[in-house]
Amino acid sequence: MRKGVANTWRYFQVGTAANRRYLDALATATPNGEGIAALDALCRPRTNHGRHAARFNPLSRHDLTLFRAVLAGEHTITGFRNHHLAARLYPRPPDNLQEAHRRCQRVSRLIVKLRTHGLIAKVPRARLYRVTPYGYRVLNAAIAVHDHQFPSAYLANA
Repeated sequence: MRKGVANTWRYFQVGTAANRRYLDALATATPNGEGIAALDALCRPRTNHGRHAARFNPLSRHDLTLFRAVLAGEHTITGFRNHHLAARLYPRPPDNLQEAHRRCQRVSRLIVKLRTHGLIAKVPRARLYRVTPYGYRVLNAAIAVHDHQFPSAYLANA
């Protein structure tokens, strides 16, 4: 091809064809690495000491709210308790005592699920929990994948 303005349309055709071939090759490539393996493990059920814990769905609204609540900055130094997570997951105060107990029980089950997956660890001799280094990597990766990698059109059904 010549390098004139008259051949610009041909440069466009060649460039578009090259980009399509490149994208087709990337689409067939399987992603691998530590981050992909960690997110894959998060999406599978776990068993710890005979106790079963359900899987997480990193694209669901409820799990992402939980991940963001656990990773809140005020929990970094001292850790968090059940009522800290309940306050972040349920912004309105409970209507009655029965509702407060229900929320506390739900948050306790979520804490057990997070511990079984190795995302948080209990502080010895205290009712406190802290995010593990593995938990920081996985939870931040899940939030980043949701916020930056997936268009909102795909998340309408999640």
